[in-house]
Amino acid sequence: MSRRVVIGIAFFGHAAAALLYARMDASDSVRGAVYFSSKLLVNAIPLIWIFGVKRERFAPSLPKRGALAWGLGTGVFIGVFILAFYELVLAGRMDSDTLRAKVAAYGVVDHFFLFAPFLCVVNAGLEEYYWRWFVHGELRKTMRTMPAAVLSALGFTLHHIVVLSAYVPGVVLIVVLNAGVFAGGVIWAVLYEKRGSIYAPWLSHMVVDAAVMMVAYDLLFGG
Repeated sequence: MSRRVVIGIAFFGHAAAALLYARMDASDSVRGAVYFSSKLLVNAIPLIWIFGVKRERFAPSLPKRGALAWGLGTGVFIGVFILAFYELVLAGRMDSDTLRAKVAAYGVVDHFFLFAPFLCVVNAGLEEYYWRWFVHGELRKTMRTMPAAVLSALGFTLHHIVVLSAYVPGVVLIVVLNAGVFAGGVIWAVLYEKRGSIYAPWLSHMVVDAAVMMVAYDLLFGG
């Protein structure tokens, strides 16, 4: 199997999985099981290719100087923008009851304070490993930084388009939110490139997801 085929599978893998678990008509337990198993399967693609097929060595490294500061700074900037956008544009205008019913299948409502840290830390790390370390990193072997950043951000956004279209009402809002996802994907790819590791974009992503979870808490429990 060629590298282009693997990148193509990786590009559409999360979106295909999301089409399955976000829109399937099944019980909550089945949907939850499909969600976690599909996530596990798709996230294994980079490991299988890099360490199983190409036989590359795992070479962990510490953050370079300034990487965490850049990660924190960009995360706070984007997070503040998200919170301001929510307060000024979305607060009180979304159907919280419908959203609560849709996400209940994944245990989000009953276990929010377990789900939120998982999403902010573990899921953010998995997305950085997948989209920046693997997809962007592999694309960079054949193209320059910005085209690779844009392409990896498109794949990252495609997955979120599928997810958000299942839970967010209105085409305009879906477009606006995914424009933000795309911008974040480009920023994190460039951050990964400039700082030389996933630590900076991972920290930035964690802070941004923390802001998203603040919005989610208000939508689910704010009354």
